[in-house]
Amino acid sequence: MKTPITILLLVTLLMAAPVSLAGELQLTQQTHSDRAIKLEIVLNAPVDKVWKAWTTREGIRTFFAPDCDIDLRVLGKYDILFNPSAPAGLRGAENNLILAIQEAKLLSFTWDAPANFPSIRKQRTSVVIRLTELESNKTKLSLTHTGWGEGAEWNQVYDYFVVAWGDVVLPFLKHSLERGPIDWKNPPQKLPKATLIAD
Repeated sequence: MKTPITILLLVTLLMAAPVSLAGELQLTQQTHSDRAIKLEIVLNAPVDKVWKAWTTREGIRTFFAPDCDIDLRVLGKYDILFNPSAPAGLRGAENNLILAIQEAKLLSFTWDAPANFPSIRKQRTSVVIRLTELESNKTKLSLTHTGWGEGAEWNQVYDYFVVAWGDVVLPFLKHSLERGPIDWKNPPQKLPKATLIAD
């Protein structure tokens, strides 16, 4: 007779556990918020063309950086080389990996801080690019950058990427798709910014 009582006691405890755990999880969510950079931009280009800009060497070189090393598969390389001739470790966004791919809809990859933030550069945040077709020749791009730590240096890196994505990368993408590739020796100045989405 002891076995059924033990099982009944175990079932009772397991049924009660989610209630107390839910309370703890809710408390955690209320006291800690995970920051995210969320940006949107509307591009006068078809989804397929925007997708190729992010996923091919030819595309990356039109707006993101002078060169790259991309292996388009889950856990493949996604290195964006802003200074390709510099020594390894100083060439740009290096040793990053693709996390998820949904053809012409979603691309997710790890991302690192600039070299002047060496302790944070050793770590990785993550970026998700989502594409939504608005019309046959118009695409909405949403960028979400998450995985931020806490502290003054993390705050500086967060602020850096708000500007890097919103004032440079996404405007360069729009310019390249609508007017032509970026001239890396003479890049355009003061382009319209991407829209920062508040949480």
